[in-house]
Amino acid sequence: MQLQLRELAAALNITPGTLERWIRQGRIPVRKKENDCIFSLASLQKWAEANNLTYITPGGEAKQAPPDEMDTLGAAMERGGVFYGIEGETVADVIRSGVSRIVFFETEGQRESLYGSLLAREELMSTGIGKGVAIPHPRTPLDYGEIPAFITTCFLKKPVDFNAVDRQPVFVLFLLICPSSKRHLHLLARLSFCLRDQEFIKFLNHLPEPAAFFEKIDELDQRFDAP
Repeated sequence: MQLQLRELAAALNITPGTLERWIRQGRIPVRKKENDCIFSLASLQKWAEANNLTYITPGGEAKQAPPDEMDTLGAAMERGGVFYGIEGETVADVIRSGVSRIVFFETEGQRESLYGSLLAREELMSTGIGKGVAIPHPRTPLDYGEIPAFITTCFLKKPVDFNAVDRQPVFVLFLLICPSSKRHLHLLARLSFCLRDQEFIKFLNHLPEPAAFFEKIDELDQRFDAP
């Protein structure tokens, strides 16, 4: 579909300046050609829903985003999968190896796009949070259409220096990929809750099998939700 910049901004109830900035930042599934915006209507509507925006079809009625049901940490991690023996000598190596394990991507272009976004975030600031853990994630949410939020867990073959805050080498990565900031913050809060538990860190150091890993995550999910 093709609309003038001002028409699309009106449909999303944002200013043309905001829309132009989001296009430049790659935050919205739209590309600009001269003063026209070209996009997939389905992708744009999904993006608007994920970001809690109202989309008004030009000439039609407003389509309000439905209530946003948030995932549990366990659900996001099961989608992303758990992988062991991830090889690499450097941050870039292990991130590339981790991205190669992600099951959702059907094209190398998508993998390269994510890989580039993750490296750009590391160049800005390390995602090594300490205790041997890193949470690589893009600087801004990435919307790959039908791909939902997920966390891919990668246990490294050998620890790698991530320039973490405590200088400890990283032995496990949690690749956190979300289509919206709201989902990112929701899952990051749950994951951070788990990682504040020293017993959970010890548990991770023992390279738990997937069944035990997901059982522990479910247990911590319930503790997070408890009054």
